[in-house]
Amino acid sequence: MICPACENKMTEMNVQDITVDVCVGGCGGIWFDGQELKKVDEPHEAVGRNLLEVAYDPNVVVEQSERRDCPHCSDIVMMRHFSSIKREVEVDECPSCSGFFLDRGELNTIREQYTTEEERSNAALDMFGEMFDEDLEDEQAASWQRVEASRKLANMFKFLMPSHYIPIKEKLGI
Repeated sequence: MICPACENKMTEMNVQDITVDVCVGGCGGIWFDGQELKKVDEPHEAVGRNLLEVAYDPNVVVEQSERRDCPHCSDIVMMRHFSSIKREVEVDECPSCSGFFLDRGELNTIREQYTTEEERSNAALDMFGEMFDEDLEDEQAASWQRVEASRKLANMFKFLMPSHYIPIKEKLGI
């Protein structure tokens, strides 16, 4: 496999139950297939410790702003996005095979952000709350105003044509 960042040949590395591709002697990046990153992204996961210090060449310059092709899928450009709500690490993910490419040092930063999956989930809920709670409350209030206006309109029609609405009351149990 060829490194998407520096085009160096990547080396397979077996780390307990996963096999990752590492750019040893190049930029020091790591390729994770599918769900492999989830197995090493928390500090208590011993599997990831072996990947924290990848030998790299300090003379290799990597252009961070360039879009990268997936090293696993041909002709697929990876998406770049933040790995967590803290927005500290941008990772490259393949939309086709769901693989991840992490530049040198990014795994260390990801592992330092949260100690457990529960902490990560709680942080996400807090962030979503900060972002959307006020808007949702405003939308709920507006929705209730529309419901009340509809009820008033319905009551007005009931007053104008009461004989028409009496059978409906029986059907609806009102």
